[in-house]
Amino acid sequence: MYIMTALSVLALSSVPATDSELREFQYNGSGLALIAPFNSGMIAVPRGYGSALYLERGNTARCIPWSWDESRCCSAPSSHGNSAAICINNSGSDYILLFSPDSILEIYGPFIKGGRPVFDSLGNLWFTSDGFLHKNGISTGIELESHTVSVDPSGNWVAFCDRNDRICILDIADGESSVLASDYRFYNPVFLTCEGIPVIVSQTLEGEIVKVSPADGACTSLAEGSQPFWWKEREVILYSVTSDDGHMITSGEIWIVSLDGLSRQITFSPGIHEIHPIVLDGTVFAIEAINGSLVAVRDR
Repeated sequence: MYIMTALSVLALSSVPATDSELREFQYNGSGLALIAPFNSGMIAVPRGYGSALYLERGNTARCIPWSWDESRCCSAPSSHGNSAAICINNSGSDYILLFSPDSILEIYGPFIKGGRPVFDSLGNLWFTSDGFLHKNGISTGIELESHTVSVDPSGNWVAFCDRNDRICILDIADGESSVLASDYRFYNPVFLTCEGIPVIVSQTLEGEIVKVSPADGACTSLAEGSQPFWWKEREVILYSVTSDDGHMITSGEIWIVSLDGLSRQITFSPGIHEIHPIVLDGTVFAIEAINGSLVAVRDR
């Protein structure tokens, strides 16, 4: 059982896509699969992952500068400041694109198999490709097969999941890795910093969000849900709680949880099924699961 308490946040409620917060983005479309903060706006990836849009307040939505008609699919994007990165599959090969809102900065590849790129706290770009870990487009020479990695704030450790869904940790200095946690079937572990202390938060195939100590691998289940997003200004995690009928999502609400496991529901909207929450300039945004439209969640 998870403790519900009044966290140090305001109550929130979801509002439809006609809200003024959304009109500022000049985007009234639907069919989005996920969103991620980027610069002063957000990257929005449509269903099918065959393109990516840049949404910015006061400007018309536009595709990031890439010939999307030549691409079959892309990864989830990552960003740091005014730079973002994404893995693109084009004509059977993978490429890592580093881009700004207006231009392609670098193209790495082609690779036989590229992983999702991520940034560390200093803005260095990390990704795996063809079985090796890369930093800023250059191979470190360290063998690593995982598709998704996360680097701690010091730049010394990499967290990833192995083929047995265990969280492993890699020492970049010597290239040695070891199993850190195997209590759950993990995926997509992410390093966070809370009160100056690094922690790992991961989703699990059992449907939980779990905190893992990088020091000893101790696991603490924080909540039942998925799609965690770290709200660093408030040092809490936004996440989605959904239900389905086996074919489609029938309900979806946004919750919030601290790293102490104190959780609270922040949307109460039976007619809107929110998933994939993010924060941009203090405003929570999500995707409506049925039609893929953008939803703003504002102070009540």
